[in-house]
Amino acid sequence: MVYKEKFYIGFSDVSPDMAALNSTVLKLFENVCCMQGEAVGDGFKDTPGRWFLTAYHVRILKRPEYGDRVEVGTWSRGMKGVAASREFEMTLNGEKAAVALSNWARLNSDTGKLERMSDEAFAKYESEPDRTNFGELWLPKLRTASDGLFEREFTVGRNLADPNRHMNNVRYLDLAAEMLPDESEPDEFEITYRKAFALGEKGVLSYGEDDTTRTVAFLSEDKTETKAIVRFYK
Repeated sequence: MVYKEKFYIGFSDVSPDMAALNSTVLKLFENVCCMQGEAVGDGFKDTPGRWFLTAYHVRILKRPEYGDRVEVGTWSRGMKGVAASREFEMTLNGEKAAVALSNWARLNSDTGKLERMSDEAFAKYESEPDRTNFGELWLPKLRTASDGLFEREFTVGRNLADPNRHMNNVRYLDLAAEMLPDESEPDEFEITYRKAFALGEKGVLSYGEDDTTRTVAFLSEDKTETKAIVRFYK
């Protein structure tokens, strides 16, 4: 089942050139995903179960602009143990504007432990395993490339946190984009989420690049652990 909603691209959703930000696209994906969860009885107020992102692969095909109205759809590809796969598709004037493949893990917010969703509950999502823009179901974990060319410290303030008191998945992209040496909004990027940053936690952003990609690693304060990686394609 493809769940769809329409959204307006507002003033705070665009860059100085009036084009939608990559973070705007992720926010819309996040919102439509939550809306489908509520529609099938798997919302925040319905169950202690929480889906946490573990990986994203996003391609912008036609970037929306200020004032555009887009339709965003999402569908489940399937579940394996505590993990699940989901795709997204944004259309603008009937044409594909963005597509994404994402992987998730299920956590019980009461126990703090990973748990498998029951087959009966998951069946309400009406998965479509063969419907895809990517041809794969599970994303590989990103690895850091070369040593960072430069670094920057950060703290997870309230402006970066979500209701789970973790840094919101969209904010990783925001912080990574600030590390880019120019103001570009790359049309393709991947994110691997390994371990969430908690509210009030400090970390280090490490930037590196090669001929085809730019990579931002999210490191623990002492730089002994890589908690997330954002890779932009040139």
